[in-house]
Amino acid sequence: MRSSFDIIAEILKTSKNGAKKTRIMYSCGLSYRFVQKYLGILLETGLLRIGSSYYTTDKGMGFLSKYQTLELLMNTRN
Repeated sequence: MRSSFDIIAEILKTSKNGAKKTRIMYSCGLSYRFVQKYLGILLETGLLRIGSSYYTTDKGMGFLSKYQTLELLMNTRN
């Protein structure tokens, strides 16, 4: 099961070069209701911006960088 952070990271990755709502929905495997919910949160927090499509902002790229670092730390075996 994916966490909210996993879903957010997927949306931000999909939107790096711009993505329409439908593309985000199918790429991330989300229902319309969940896409609406997460896009609202990401726009409100400044992680995404909207133009002709949805785009990951610099702040969103920072989130992705930190998320990937945490992912590496969690997958490292001592």
